[in-house]
Amino acid sequence: MFVSINHIPVADRREEDFEALWRSRDRSVENQQGFISLDILKPGMILSMGAGPPTKQDNTYHVLTRWESRDAFVNWVRSDAFRKAHQQNRDPGIFGGKAMVTTHETIEGAGVAE
Repeated sequence: MFVSINHIPVADRREEDFEALWRSRDRSVENQQGFISLDILKPGMILSMGAGPPTKQDNTYHVLTRWESRDAFVNWVRSDAFRKAHQQNRDPGIFGGKAMVTTHETIEGAGVAE
């Protein structure tokens, strides 16, 4: 399995706007060949195992997508559907910085069908 994580910093007090944007998003990714799932992760707490009390994370949301393969993900990013999905008008004031994408190959997992 292949995982893509889009790390999106959100401006303070714009969390509700960001979440509304995602709830109204284009959903064409869900119909792409090789797509498995998508999760939008809201910042929570950092738990330092035995190293002090929990602390609040920064205001970065993470959009995690799972794919059958790297090729399936690359085909999505190169598709017309991807370009269309990312063309919607967005208020730039929602964002607290530049987003970054990381990609990962799953070496072992449980609970998600592969």
